[in-house]
Amino acid sequence: MPSNLNPLVTAVLIGGLAIAGAAPASAEVIERYSLDFSTSGVVDDFCGSGLQPSFTYDQTGSGSVKMRGNDGPLWFHEEVSIVQTFTYNGMTVTDIQPNTLAKDLKIVDNGDGTLSITALFTGGDRLVGSDGKLLAKGDGQIRTLFTIDTASGEVISDELIFGSTGTNDDFCEAILAHWGV
Repeated sequence: MPSNLNPLVTAVLIGGLAIAGAAPASAEVIERYSLDFSTSGVVDDFCGSGLQPSFTYDQTGSGSVKMRGNDGPLWFHEEVSIVQTFTYNGMTVTDIQPNTLAKDLKIVDNGDGTLSITALFTGGDRLVGSDGKLLAKGDGQIRTLFTIDTASGEVISDELIFGSTGTNDDFCEAILAHWGV
């Protein structure tokens, strides 16, 4: 798992947390949805360096909303693959996340209009330079506790409750070194 989640992926996953989740095979599937998304542009102040590289972002994946029991909360399960490419002065780096999983592990109704959701995020991440060589990697899993306002669906708080079990190379450091910055 990368040391910091991509902000776009985090927003997508938290949005899923507020409305959906993953459950055992016996759970009823309420909805299936696509997480396919692509964009491109320029990054302002890349990794705090002041650089403005161009980027492409391609994500493919799917999710499902499930329910346990007749009145149970909604659970979510999402799987995505992501490829991001950053280009600066003709040099590229490509961040490949082939199998990222996000799912609810536990949902507790706090009885005060909020839910506490323990979510699992797991996957692998590889950063490859212009020459095809591995520059950095991140893998493993983390668990985060989210408190959600049930009326608005807003995330009130989030807390890392189980840190990364894998490698956590500094992607910014690796990219800037590759670019000679």
